[in-house]
Amino acid sequence: MEKDENQNLIDFSPVMNISYEKINYLVDQTKDNGNRLFSFGKSKSKKQILFDLSGVFTTGMNAILGPTGCGKSTFLDILADRKDTHGLTGNILVNGQTRPKNYKYCIGYVLQEDVISGTLTVRENLMFSANLRLQKSLSFDQRIERVNEIIDQLDLEMCAETLIGTDFVRGISGGEKKRTSIGMELILSPKILFLDEPTTGNVKRSLMCPQLCGVLGLDASTAQNVINCLHKLSRQGRTIVFSIHQPRYSIFKLFDRILLLSNGHTVYFDSPKNVLSYFTANGFSCEEDTNPADFILDILIDSKNASSQLLSNAYLQSPMHSNNLSLIQSINAQTTDRPLLFEQYLSRSAFLEFYYLSQRTFRNAIRNPLLNITQILIALILGLLTGLLFYNMKTTIEPGISNRIGAIFFLATHQILCTASALEPLIKERILFSHEITSGYYRVVTYFLAKLVCDLIPMRVIPTCVFAMIAYPLMGFQRSFNRFFTFFITIFLSSVFGSALCFLIAACIPVFAVALIVSILAFSIMMVVSGFLVDLESIFSALRWIKWISAIRYSSNLLTINEFGNLTFCLSDDSQVCPIKGEEVLSKRKIPHQNDWDLWKNLVFIGIMALICFILAYVRLLRIKKFK
Repeated sequence: MEKDENQNLIDFSPVMNISYEKINYLVDQTKDNGNRLFSFGKSKSKKQILFDLSGVFTTGMNAILGPTGCGKSTFLDILADRKDTHGLTGNILVNGQTRPKNYKYCIGYVLQEDVISGTLTVRENLMFSANLRLQKSLSFDQRIERVNEIIDQLDLEMCAETLIGTDFVRGISGGEKKRTSIGMELILSPKILFLDEPTTGNVKRSLMCPQLCGVLGLDASTAQNVINCLHKLSRQGRTIVFSIHQPRYSIFKLFDRILLLSNGHTVYFDSPKNVLSYFTANGFSCEEDTNPADFILDILIDSKNASSQLLSNAYLQSPMHSNNLSLIQSINAQTTDRPLLFEQYLSRSAFLEFYYLSQRTFRNAIRNPLLNITQILIALILGLLTGLLFYNMKTTIEPGISNRIGAIFFLATHQILCTASALEPLIKERILFSHEITSGYYRVVTYFLAKLVCDLIPMRVIPTCVFAMIAYPLMGFQRSFNRFFTFFITIFLSSVFGSALCFLIAACIPVFAVALIVSILAFSIMMVVSGFLVDLESIFSALRWIKWISAIRYSSNLLTINEFGNLTFCLSDDSQVCPIKGEEVLSKRKIPHQNDWDLWKNLVFIGIMALICFILAYVRLLRIKKFK
C-alpha cells in the first residue's frame, strides 16, 4: 500500500522517553541600518536562541521554566517537531531512536491558545478529533466510548453538552476549554504530550489585526485544576512536557523534573526538590516562606546579563550535568532490535474527511446564524430596493435605455462586492487550520473543498435565488424563462468569482483589515474598467489590458446582451415610432453580440477567472507556514 503523510501508524511502545543532545538553534533577524528607507537599509544577521542543550524527558511531569524570552516555547516546539529546522543542529531521539515518520501521531501538542471550534459542544469537538484521527477499523460505538473515556478522565461530564463559546455566545470556562484542548490530543492516546503555557489561558485576538492580542490568564484555582489533570495523566505512563512561566507552590511541587533556561542556556535540570539546595550552593539563598518558583525566576530575571553565563557554567561543571549525560547514554544504549513502532498503515478516506469537515462547517453556520441571516436579509432588502428603484422600466428611449444601463451596472457591481463576507471565515480559522493540518487531522484538499461547498450553498446560492426572484420581475426585464435563467446564472457566477477572489486574498493575507482593503481595491479597479465609468478606448494603452481581468465587465456585458437583445425602444409610451433597437445600443457600447458565443464567452471567462482564483487559493493554503 502506498504510504503518505495522512496515514496513521499503530503504536505499541509502552512508554516514550525523549532525549536531546547538543541542541543549538539560530534564527535570521533583520537589523535596520538607519540610513536608508524601506528594505534597502536593512541587513540580515543570525541570532542564537538555544545553546548546546542536552537532557532527557522521561515519564512524568517535565516543566520548562524561565523568564520571558529565554527560549522555553522555542525549545518546546523543536521537541514537538513544530519548528522550522533551518538553523537547528543537534539530535532528538525517542527511546534512543530517530523520531519516526508518524511522530505527529505519537504525540499530542496543546497550543497556548485554545484552538477549538466555538460553535460545537465539548463532546462534538472530541468526536471530530476521534472521527478524523482514530483508526478506520474502529466502529462508531468504539469512538463514542473513547470520547466518553476522555470526558470522564478530564472531568468534563458537567459541560460535555455545552458549546465551547464564541465572541457572541457564552460557553464553558477557561479551565474547561483548556481541558477540552488537552482532550482533543488525548484521543490518540499519545505517549508524549507537549503543552505551551497550559496555565496562561487563552489569547484574545483582534479579527481586524491578529497581531493585536491580549493573554487572558487562568485564575489560580483553574490553573491548579489543569495541572492536577496533567499530573493524573502523567501517572498513566505518559511523558508530559510543558513550558510554564511562574507557577505557585502547590503547582510547583507536582513537577517531577524542571528544566531552567536563561538566555537559551540550561542552568538547572533535575528534581524540584533539589533546586533550593543547588542554588544555595551557588551563592543564592532563599528566604523562608518564599515560593521556590518565584525565587528561581527572580534570580534568572536578575541574571539576564553577566550572571547568566556564570549559572550556565556552574551547571556544566556540576554532577547534575554529568548525570544527565549518563542518562542519555543509558537510554540510547537500551535500544533493541524491536522497532519503536509497528508500521501498519491505517488508510484514511478522503471522502470521510470531507464529510466530517463539512458537518462541522455546517454546524458552525447553523449555530452562528447571524452571518447567514444577514446575507439573506441583505439579499431580500437589496432585491426589493433594486426592484423598486428600477420598477417596471419602460421601453422608451429615455429613460428606458439609461435606466437599464444603470441597473445592469449596479447588479454586476453589487453581486461581486457583497462577497467580501467570504474573507472572514478563512482568516478567522487560520490558526485552527494550521494546527489541525500539522497534527494530521486531514488533508488540505478536503478542508478546502469543504469550505468551498459550505460557503457556496448557504452564502451564495440561497441569497442569489432570493435576490433574483425578487428583483428581476419588479425591474421589468424581459419576461422570458431563458433570459431569467441567463440573468440568474450571471449573477450567481459573479458571486462565485467574488468568493474565489476573497478566498485567494484571505489565504494570502492573515490580517482581516488588510485583506478587506486589498479586496476593495481589486473590486474598485474592476469597476473602473467595466466600461460604464470611462470609455475603455480613451485610457492609456499601457493600462488597457486591465479590462481583460475585470469580472464586472464580463458580467455587465452578459447582462446587457441578455436584456437589450431583441428589444426596441420607442419615443414614448403611446408612440408607435420605435427608432432604436437594442442591438444598436450594444453596438454603440462596443459589446460584441453577433452570435451566441458572444453571449456565453463572458460567462466562460468569469468561470475561468473564478477557477484560477480557487486554484491559487488552494496552492497558497498548501504553502501556509505549518512551522513556527
